[in-house]
Amino acid sequence: MSAGVSLLLVIVVLCRGSLQMWCLDGSDCEQSDTCSICEGAACLRVQRNHPMKGATVAMTCLPHDSLIHSYHPEGCRNELASGEKLCLCSAHDFCNTTTPRRTHFSVLLVLVPHLFLLRLLVF
Repeated sequence: MSAGVSLLLVIVVLCRGSLQMWCLDGSDCEQSDTCSICEGAACLRVQRNHPMKGATVAMTCLPHDSLIHSYHPEGCRNELASGEKLCLCSAHDFCNTTTPRRTHFSVLLVLVPHLFLLRLLVF
């Protein structure tokens, strides 16, 4: 077995359990109470009701570095004074993760050209 194939197998095994999450704003998010997809530590979704504009939705991903700060509990809550609806998710209910197969495929797409270059340099 060549060094490139061995390296590829090691990387695939190490990445097997990794999951990617990203925050996606779209029409499906506005129609449902979900942060469809989230990358990072958590997804924050804020819905505001404006008298003239109607409801607006803002979504953002909270990075992994922000885990040191304390969050509100996961889920949705309504602010009575402002009429805002705040949803916070980190792993379930309001966030969905990609399948490991998708992660493996992206890792393979990135590594295959590098493995061919490595093979050309070694042999």
